Amino acid sequence: MPYISRLFLGASLVYLALGTAMGILMAFRRGKWTLRLMPSHAHMNLLGWASGLLFALAYMAVPQAPGRALYSETLPYWHFGLWNAGLAGMAVMWAGARYPKSPVPPGLVVPFGALAVLSVWLFMINMAMTAF
Repeated sequence: MPYISRLFLGASLVYLALGTAMGILMAFRRGKWTLRLMPSHAHMNLLGWASGLLFALAYMAVPQAPGRALYSETLPYWHFGLWNAGLAGMAVMWAGARYPKSPVPPGLVVPFGALAVLSVWLFMINMAMTAF
């Protein structure tokens, strides 16, 4: 398994643990604050766990299918760093900005979301150039 796949797999397992813990807290500690955690919880599970696992598998399988080397060996590490920064930033900003009288403005989610989008674009470029 390529090292980048192991990085994504490890990170996705961390996001699974965090997202699951948030889900359990939200299920058993009901109240308005659980609704405030929903965007963070959803992104931890979908962008963190599910997408991270798919990234790990893609970096392993896509180069093997056409029998080519990965287009860029550097882009996956940029993808990994931007993906983690974007996802962690979004989760923290959403959790903080949704509470009354919070000093965190909701607009702070946007730059972190942009980092996550940029990371996915880097992934798509690398996969497309490798596969085609």
